[in-house]
Amino acid sequence: MSLTTKLSCWKEQNFITQDQCDQILAFERQRSGRTFWRGAFIVAGSLIGLGICLLIAANWKALGNTFKITGDFLLLGGLFYTTFWCITHQKKGLTEFFAILSFLMIGGTIGLIGQIFNLEGGWHSFALFWALLAIPFVLVSRALFFNLGWLCLLLSSLNFPWVEKLLSQLFHHLSVNTLGVVIALYLLSYAGKKFDETSHNYTLIPLAFEKLAMWLTYFCIAFIGLKWGTLNHITTETFPANLIVFAFFALRLFLAVRTQNLISFRRNTILLEIYLFVLFASAFGNLFMSGIGFIAGGLSILGLIYLFRHTSRYIKNMEAFK
Repeated sequence: MSLTTKLSCWKEQNFITQDQCDQILAFERQRSGRTFWRGAFIVAGSLIGLGICLLIAANWKALGNTFKITGDFLLLGGLFYTTFWCITHQKKGLTEFFAILSFLMIGGTIGLIGQIFNLEGGWHSFALFWALLAIPFVLVSRALFFNLGWLCLLLSSLNFPWVEKLLSQLFHHLSVNTLGVVIALYLLSYAGKKFDETSHNYTLIPLAFEKLAMWLTYFCIAFIGLKWGTLNHITTETFPANLIVFAFFALRLFLAVRTQNLISFRRNTILLEIYLFVLFASAFGNLFMSGIGFIAGGLSILGLIYLFRHTSRYIKNMEAFK
């Protein structure tokens, strides 16, 4: 149901007045407009920054080292000044635009200096130096994907042998270490959420950290369930894998009800129902290769749609979400 339709229904039920209806519409249109323009500036900044890099790369051999260094620093200084001007004049869309350009230019400058002066060092040194120099521009950005990109860049610069050992344990067999990785990622996500509650008005880095850790947690849960939980024969790993998956979704649903987060409750309910369907399909995989199997598959999909619809109606009427 669209916002206009909802407002019309509320007005007919005398929940709001016509003036309140007009004010809500004006506010939502202004907010959606700001989001659109900011997104457009972000896309434009990314394309222009990559285009500049491609043009320089295409004419690289024709340019002298002095010209390269001078032009690079002049362009970098101009971007820094323009970004600062946009911040002081509260030009939010342009701030995102020039912050992204400055971020890409910093990486290009580091690569240029390293190539001209033949500096040694691999990706870890390059990524760490780039991430540290770009911190001011990430702090002023309100684009979540930009903060996520910077965070991935920073994490890629770290080289922890114990992380590689934990991941190897996760991908080879189900063990206590596998569950430890899931718990550690979930706790990191929780920590990011708590930091974001106090710093959201200043920076989105904790929010990006929370989202990245939670996505990795869901990835690990999906990997555990699909690799060990959906086997068509019972093993010593099938029951523990399914126990981990169902316990994780039970925790997410409980927290969604407790915090009255309808969106989280709905998403996790749908994911859980999809996993149940995958379990059914894996258990009767041979049946699905016949004509009867296609019929059973179609009926299963109809049943899944029925569950989706009635689940959504049920959770909307739950007392916790009123």
